[in-house]
Amino acid sequence: MEIKQLKYFLQICEDQSFTKAAKNLFITQQGLSKSIKSLENYFQAPLFYRNIHGIMLTEHGTYLKEHAHIIIKELDSIHETFKEISNSKSKNLSVGFAFGVIMAISTELITDFHSLHPHINLEIIEYPDFQCEAALLEEHIDIALTIGPVDEKKFDAVKIKTQKPHALINELNPISQKKSIDFIDLKNENIIIVNDNFKIFHSFVRKCVDLGFEPNISLTTAEIFVPYKLSRLNKGVGITVDFVSKDIYYPNVFSIPFSDSSFSWDIYIITRKDKKCQKLASTFINYIKKLIDK
Repeated sequence: MEIKQLKYFLQICEDQSFTKAAKNLFITQQGLSKSIKSLENYFQAPLFYRNIHGIMLTEHGTYLKEHAHIIIKELDSIHETFKEISNSKSKNLSVGFAFGVIMAISTELITDFHSLHPHINLEIIEYPDFQCEAALLEEHIDIALTIGPVDEKKFDAVKIKTQKPHALINELNPISQKKSIDFIDLKNENIIIVNDNFKIFHSFVRKCVDLGFEPNISLTTAEIFVPYKLSRLNKGVGITVDFVSKDIYYPNVFSIPFSDSSFSWDIYIITRKDKKCQKLASTFINYIKKLIDK
C-alpha cells in the first residue's frame, strides 16, 4: 500500500465521484481506478459499490475513511521528520514558480537569497500555473509561488502581490485611444492570449462570458512575447500583464489596463495543507515577504 492511495481514496469520498476526484488530483480516471483496485486488493475488501445514485462506501470503506486521516497524518509526520533530518545535512530546498512570477517579483531574488543564505541549496523550477500546483501536490517541490485563484482546501495560501492585466492595442485600432479597456470593447476583436494551462486565460474567458459573449480567441500560446509581436503587426489584441510591458515595448502598441479591478493577476505562496512547513521553506517564505514589502 502507498500513502497516495489513501489520499486518492479520501478524495473520492469527498467528491463522491471518480471523475471529479481524478480531475482534482490531476490524474486520469483510469489511473485512479487502478489505484483504488490495488488498495482493495491490499485490504482484501471492497471499498465502494455503485448504485443508481452513483458510488457509495461499503462497510469496509466507511471504516477505512474513519481511520485514513489519522494514518496519513502519522505517516506524513514521519516522512517530514525524516526529510528534515536529511535536509539538516544537505540543506536542499526546491521551489516551484509559475511562469512570470520571478519576473514580477525580482529577477535577482535567487542570487540575493543565495547571498543571504549560502548554506541553502535552492533549486528553482518554473511551470505553467496548473502544473505548478500539481508539482507541489505530487511532492516534486517543497513550496510554490503560483497564480490565483488557489484551492484553499488543498493548499495553505498567502497572497503576496497583485499585478494588473493589460490589453495590447495596435495604434491603428480606434480603442487604442482609451485610457482603460472594458471587456465589451473586445467583443469583436481577435484575441491573442496564453493557453489554458494559465489561469489568466480562464479568468479572461469567464469575464467575457459573464457579459454575455464568447471571446474570439484567434491564437493561444505559451510564450509571453507572442501577443506583443502579433499586436505590433495588428493581427489582434494581445492580453498580457503590466510588468511585462515594462520590458517589452513597441512604439505602435499601447499597453492599456482593464477598467475592471477584479480582473487581476495575483501571486500566492502556497504550501500543502497536509504538510508541516519545513524550516528551510519558512526561511525562503520570510525572505520573499520582506522582498515584496521593500
